[in-house]
Amino acid sequence: MKKLRAFFSVLIFLVFSTQVYTQKADSPSSGQEELEAILKKCAEYCERLSNSALFFVCKEKITEKISSRSAIIAKGPGGSISRAYTSTVKKVYVYDYQLYRKGNDIKEQRILIEENGKKKHEENAPLKTRIFKHENIVLGPIGLLSSYWQTFHDYRILKEEKFEGDKTVVIEAVLKPEHTFHHLSGKVWVRKSDFSILKIEWLQQSIRGYERVEETAKELGAKPYLTLLAEYGFEKNGIRFPSKFSLDEDYIYRGRRRFQQSKTVVLYDDYKFFTVETDHAIKKGDA
Repeated sequence: MKKLRAFFSVLIFLVFSTQVYTQKADSPSSGQEELEAILKKCAEYCERLSNSALFFVCKEKITEKISSRSAIIAKGPGGSISRAYTSTVKKVYVYDYQLYRKGNDIKEQRILIEENGKKKHEENAPLKTRIFKHENIVLGPIGLLSSYWQTFHDYRILKEEKFEGDKTVVIEAVLKPEHTFHHLSGKVWVRKSDFSILKIEWLQQSIRGYERVEETAKELGAKPYLTLLAEYGFEKNGIRFPSKFSLDEDYIYRGRRRFQQSKTVVLYDDYKFFTVETDHAIKKGDA
């Protein structure tokens, strides 16, 4: 099997119910009204996030596993035996991650402090992951639910469920078919108490580099199955911050056999907040 050479990136721009409600309905309904109310509140949350001045540091631990398969054929008097072997390379990186944002000025910086268990101190360090790059994850909800991006997406309510103890509404945001430019789509877990975003699962077709994944899958005679998730488990001044980010890159053979080509898990912890100011807080001077 050929080793996957595709490269992914995510750049973030500025009781279950079986009934589904779309953003535009032919006639008003309680479900339609609920969806419109949720989208309005989510847009307000994204507005606060978009207008926030942010300055924080945290620990960012990245674990990347990349697997490859090879076949060994043993020949003998009775014929030949073919066996497939899987080998996995695991890398672990720990960064001091810093984000500064004010207005249109946004900067990410990293200090590599540990690599595969060895202490380091590499300032202005790049991400060393081979398969997956990520950027500006804290702003993830804006690209799906801000007032501006809502005009480019179709929405529907999928279900209600609890996530980490909070009651949520799960909605789907899909780029309208008439828009051919590249932009993320996905499912969003919205907390019912304040309409903040707890989790996002992006659709695999909207991930940058997915075209190369399809090409590789075709060569392998398999179907790609990517799972890209972001969880926002930390909260400060009404703004939620990432706690986990992950990409599972699987391929399915013959409709049932699954092989995991790579897995990237990013954990955020030990936050230190220097500035988390919404536009409202700045005007009142109470941040």
